Amino acid sequence: MTKLKTLLLLVLAGFILVACGSDEEAVEAEVVDPRADVKAAVAELVVADAEVDSNTADCVANTMSENLDDDEWALLTLLVQAENDGNFDPVEEFLLENGRLDVGAIDIALEKANVACGTDLD
Repeated sequence: MTKLKTLLLLVLAGFILVACGSDEEAVEAEVVDPRADVKAAVAELVVADAEVDSNTADCVANTMSENLDDDEWALLTLLVQAENDGNFDPVEEFLLENGRLDVGAIDIALEKANVACGTDLD
């Protein structure tokens, strides 16, 4: 009788575990790219300035995003805004506040994008 109770408890526990388990297909986490807006703006600038197709411009934006840390990406964001607005004061303020920032990293990321995407942007 004890073995029967144990067996029934194990079967019941198994049903509970299966019923409460997560279904990976039903529960998909939505991945949101925090850099998506700036990537789109960078791609638009590349299309406008270099006259390349949108796929190549997206490749450039994604490659640059992969090769820049958060501070460098923030600087690129400000540079894109300054290009659109014509106001470079926020860029100067950012550089003064973050004096340790290597501004050459953006040039390096652009060179990597040129290689990865088959472009010649300068």
